[in-house]
Amino acid sequence: MAQDLFLYETLCEQLAVRIRRGGFAPGERLPSVRALSKAFGVSINTTVQSLRKLELDGYIEVRERSGAYVRECLPANESTGVVSHFPLLPVEVSLSEDILRYMEPHTLEQTLHLGIALPDASLMPVDRLMRLWRDSSRRQPQVLWDYSHPNGLPRLTKQLSQRSIGYPSAIQEQDILVTNGCMEAMELALRAVSRPGDVVAVESPTYYGTLLALGVLNRRVLEVSTHHRDGICLYTLEQAFRRGQVKACIVSCNGQNPLGYVMSAERKQRLVELAVRYQVPLIENDIWGDTAYAGDALPAKAFDQQGMVIYCTSFSKTLMPGLRLGWVAGGRFHDRLRELKQISSITTAAAPQLVMARFLESGAYAQHLLRLRGQLQQQALDALALVRQSFPPGTWVQPPEGGCVLWVRLPERRDSRDLFQQALNDGIHIFPGSVFSVGPRHFDFLRVNVGSPLTPLVREKLLRLGELATALR
Repeated sequence: MAQDLFLYETLCEQLAVRIRRGGFAPGERLPSVRALSKAFGVSINTTVQSLRKLELDGYIEVRERSGAYVRECLPANESTGVVSHFPLLPVEVSLSEDILRYMEPHTLEQTLHLGIALPDASLMPVDRLMRLWRDSSRRQPQVLWDYSHPNGLPRLTKQLSQRSIGYPSAIQEQDILVTNGCMEAMELALRAVSRPGDVVAVESPTYYGTLLALGVLNRRVLEVSTHHRDGICLYTLEQAFRRGQVKACIVSCNGQNPLGYVMSAERKQRLVELAVRYQVPLIENDIWGDTAYAGDALPAKAFDQQGMVIYCTSFSKTLMPGLRLGWVAGGRFHDRLRELKQISSITTAAAPQLVMARFLESGAYAQHLLRLRGQLQQQALDALALVRQSFPPGTWVQPPEGGCVLWVRLPERRDSRDLFQQALNDGIHIFPGSVFSVGPRHFDFLRVNVGSPLTPLVREKLLRLGELATALR
C-alpha cells in the first residue's frame, strides 16, 4: 500500500499508474525533472529516485542528454519483480541447489561457456606466470615449502599496500590478510561481524556466490534495490541502518556482478559515511575493481578513515583463477579476521604469493591491466550490439562499465530458466537471473559472459541464443 512506501516510491507508483492508463503515450518524453518536482511538490532528489525506479521497473528509458521516455513495451500491470519495495522482511537463503545446477554445465566440453563470469585465458599472461612459478621453485624452494606468515608473505603485502598509495585513506601493510581467493575473504568478513540468524543487507540483484555464502552461514538477507548506473539505493539502505535492521552490508562498487556499473566516487564516499554514522560494517567485494574500463576506480575502502569497511578482492578475474589468491583489509576487524583465518586454513600457500609479488614488482600487472580493460570493453560492446540485433524487440541491455558480463532483460516476462535448458540443449551455457536474488525477482533476466573474443563460433552461438529467446513464450 502507498502508505507503506517511502515518498519516492509513492511518486513512482503514481507515474506508473498514469503511464499504464495512457496519460503518457509509448515513446513520449516525460516532463523534465524540475517540472515533475514542481508538479508533485517533492524535491529534485526524490524525483530523480522515482525516475530511476521507473526505469528499473521497465516503464521508461532514460536517454543521456535527452530525458526520460515511455517505453514502447510496458511491463505487465502486476509487480515486475525488478525492484524490491522497502521495507522488506529479512528472508532465509535457500539457493544452493539451483546455483549448483546452473554451474555444473561449465565443465561440459563442446559447450560455449557464457555462464560463468570469467575473462578468457587468451587474454592473460599465462606463459609469463608459469615461467615465474618455475623460476621461484628453483630459486626459493624453502619459501615455497614452508608455512608463510599468517598475514601473508611480507613481499606481497608490501606490494598490495603500495597499490593504495593514492587513496584518500591508504591501506596499511599490517592491515592486509592474504586469503585463498575472494570468497574466503568474504566468508571471514561475514563471520567476523555477524552471527547465525543475523540480517545482512545486499544489493538486488547481487552475485549469487554472496547469497550462497549467506545461506551456508545461516544469515538472513535484506535485499536493497540497486540501479544499473548508480548502484545500491542509499536512501533505502539508510532506512535499514537507521531502524537497526541489519548487522552488516555487502556491496560491490566497481564492475558489479551482474549489473556492471562503477559507482561514482561521491556515492562511494556517502556509502562509507552511512556505515560510520550507523556503525554498520561494510563488506566490499571489489573482485572486478581492476577491470573498470575508464581506468583505476577507487574502492569504497579508499574513503574509509574509521576502519568500518572490510575490503575483499582477488586476482582470479584479472589474472589467473587457479592461483586462488585473494586478500582482505579488515580495518578495525583485522584481529578477529586473523583469528578466524588461523582456525580455518591457517595460512595461504606461499607459491602463488611469491609469484604474484614478483609479478607486481616488475610492473607487469599494471601493464597487463591496461590491455585487459580495453579488450574486455571492446568484447562487451561487440556482444552488446549482437544481443540488440538478435534478441526479441523490447529486450533491455545496457553497456557495462567494468567486468565481462551483460545483464539482459527479456521482454514480455519471458522466463530465463526455460531459456537456460533450451540453450544448453544447443550447446550454450548461460545463467538465469533468478539466482541473483533470494526472491522471485529477475526471473526474466539472464547474465551472459562476454569474457571471450567474438570469434565466429561465439557470434554464431549468440545469434542462436537470440533466436531461442525470441521463440520463448
